[in-house]
Parts: sequence; C-alpha cells; structure tokens
Amino acid sequence: MQCKSAIRFVTLVTVCLLVIPLLALVQQPEAGENSPTEGNGEELVRTLCASCHSVERAVPGGRSREEWERTVQDMASRGTRILSADAESIINYLAEHYPIGAGPMLEQRLMVWVDHQGNVEPLAAPPRSYMRPRLSPDGTQVAVEVLLDKRDIWIFDIPSGELRRLTYEGTNRSVLWSPDGQRVLFGSDRHQSPEGGRSFRDDHEAYWMPVDGSGEAERLTYAELNHGPQRWTPDGKTLSFYEIHPETGRDIWMLPFEGDRKPWLFLKTPALEGGIAFSADGHWLAHTSDETGEREIVVRAFPEAEPSHQVSRGGGIEVIWPPLSKDLFYRNGNKRMAVEISTTPTLTVGTPRVLFEGDFVPSSGSRANWDASLDGQRFLMLKKVE
Repeated sequence: MQCKSAIRFVTLVTVCLLVIPLLALVQQPEAGENSPTEGNGEELVRTLCASCHSVERAVPGGRSREEWERTVQDMASRGTRILSADAESIINYLAEHYPIGAGPMLEQRLMVWVDHQGNVEPLAAPPRSYMRPRLSPDGTQVAVEVLLDKRDIWIFDIPSGELRRLTYEGTNRSVLWSPDGQRVLFGSDRHQSPEGGRSFRDDHEAYWMPVDGSGEAERLTYAELNHGPQRWTPDGKTLSFYEIHPETGRDIWMLPFEGDRKPWLFLKTPALEGGIAFSADGHWLAHTSDETGEREIVVRAFPEAEPSHQVSRGGGIEVIWPPLSKDLFYRNGNKRMAVEISTTPTLTVGTPRVLFEGDFVPSSGSRANWDASLDGQRFLMLKKVE
C-alpha cells in the first residue's frame, strides 16, 4: 500500500508543479471536427468531469477559480479529451456554481423499469442519489450505490419495497452480485486508516460481504494499484476486475475462485478497456475501447483476447449482455442501442439499431449505469427527479 500511495502522491505533485498552460494540454479540434461534448457548462461537467467517477465526486464542494483551473488541468494531463473552448466553459460553470463554501451536489434520482418501447415504470424505492443499480440473479433485489455523506452500498427489496443500507465503513462503490445471490462485491478504501484520511481515488480494492449484513467484508484483491469488481464469467468460477495503471489506464484482470486463485491479465493496452460484459456461453467478452479515438463497443474472444470485432458504430459505451437475450445492448448519447449477436458456430454481429431514446442518467464512466432482466425484455435505469 505504501508503494501505491507513493505513486499517486508523486503523480499528483508532478501535475501540480508542471508549468504548462491549460490550453496546451487540452485538445484542439481537427479541421471539420466538432467537439464531442458540445453543450453548456453543466452538460460538459456531466460528460467530461465525471469520466472516471460520479458527478458528486467530480464536484464534491466549493473551490476557488484557480483551484478549478488546476482541477481541469489535472483532468487533461490524465488523458481526458477536453477541447479548449470546453475547458473554459467548464471552469466558468464550476467557479460560478461551486465557489468556496458551496456544499456537495446531490442529484435525486428514481430507479425505474423501462421496456423496449421506452415506457417508464418507477420502482417503489424512494428518491436518492443512486448510481449503478444491479439486479440480483433472481431479479428480486437491487444492489445500488447511494451517496449521502459518502458513497455506500444499499439493498432494495423489490417485493417488500424495503431500502436498507449495507455498508458503513469507508467509501464503497461499483457493486456486483455473487452468482448465487448471497453476497455483494464492491470496491472499497476501508483498509486505509481512517485517522490518516481515506481516499478512494488513491487506494481501493475489491471486497465482498453477505447481502444480509451478517458478516464482515472480505478483501479479494491485494496489489499496489487500484482494483474493483466488474463481472463474473457465466459459469461463476472467475471474477473479472479492473486495475487502474498509471501508464495504461483501466486494464482487465481475472481472479479465479478455484485452484490457486492466482489473478491473471486478460487485456492491457494504452487504450481504455472498461465496462465489460460476457456472452452467455462465456466465449466472448464485450467492453468499451477508445482505441479508434472514440469510445466504441468491442467484442473479444475469451480467454484468448483475440480476435476482436467492433460492434458499435459512431460511438458506444455502457454495454450489457443479458444471458437469455439474443441482443447485446449499449448506450450512444441518449439512445439505447441493440445489436443481435450469435456466437455459434462462429461469431456473427448484426447491425446496431435504436431501441429507444430517453433522458436517463448516464454512467460517470464506461461501466453501465443500467441493468437488464435475464431475457433483456426490460431494463433497470435511473431517472433524475425533476
């Protein structure tokens, strides 16, 4: 852990000390190219500032204009695609709406069911600052992040309408169910000393604990970099988890739950590898990649990682692949897209089609901010309380 902290400390100090003008870090558009994030300051904050964490963590409270400038410079130095005009809009918006003394932004959201026609049916859960809802294997419960004073994991029981808090210690995010539905997994900084001031961004690992809260959380990953759970292989024998590397960004690792349980690397490239989903037969893995310069959905052979095939066209993120559905689903802007995919006898990828369009809360990164029933006929989504 000391090595991890040292790496993060050196990185942050280096960023702060570099005497580089902000506009030299941000990207200038090519001839004829439009900004990928055209919009006002609030829209830009939601699409750019929240590219690696929730909006609430992107805007945790008030800062001076100079501090917001350094924050945006830090984002650009870490690889966030920010055009010069967008950077100024972001800084102006943050300085005006979140000056020194401002409190945290707590957007209230509802969990809703959405069908293939875009019809919305709210769940009985009360409004909260929800993020990344996940349906239990039997479809009767939802594990979800909730922000109050910090992020924690909560469980919503659909039949009874009960919402209860599961985690208390540290910050806890990126929830995932165990294959048998008896445990939930999450990323947490609870191993850090509370006296020293915990930092999820600087140091977090994967944990799991009983869903009924009857036992202590057990740590699953141990290494000098940050890790969190992503998805299980369909046979329930291997957990995919991400590793955030200072040079290659978000990489994909696997943790077997049989044998010696030695983690192994699935994919590590200079491009983004995030937000994964497995095919029902376990022979293919879908994920978000920005290798082309734009975020797209890619499907790779598993466990070999090659060959790979681009699935989305014109942008794609937040992939889900329900095990009893013939379609893979992803988000493109406000559109929810569907692609028919067959994996037998060989991989056959259909043409993406618009399923429905709507103003639902997008993910703060590449991981899906929605989930689906096993047959993919309805989706669990988040909608902002107006």
